[in-house]
Amino acid sequence: MTQELFIAGITIMLLAFIQNISFSLVSRSRNRDNMKYHIIASGFSNTIWFLTFKELILHDMTLWVLPFYMVGTITGSVFGVKISMRIEKWLGASSDSHLKK
Repeated sequence: MTQELFIAGITIMLLAFIQNISFSLVSRSRNRDNMKYHIIASGFSNTIWFLTFKELILHDMTLWVLPFYMVGTITGSVFGVKISMRIEKWLGASSDSHLKK
């Protein structure tokens, strides 16, 4: 693998990592009682999704990018849930708030 391809792979891995953090945030925000949180998470998620797929298309989505993409998405998803839990606690955003009334 050339240095250029390796750098492209790392770029895709980083974008996939951020993409799955943002996906975890927006997925969890859908079930919370804070619409501002959901709007921000949704904008972040859609922007990163666009940038990630733009990069994948630039590299013809060939199989050599798959390991980089997989590592980025798996670690990003796990990390994103942790971040989301901290944000929810900070905002006081909860699920099922309608049941507490």
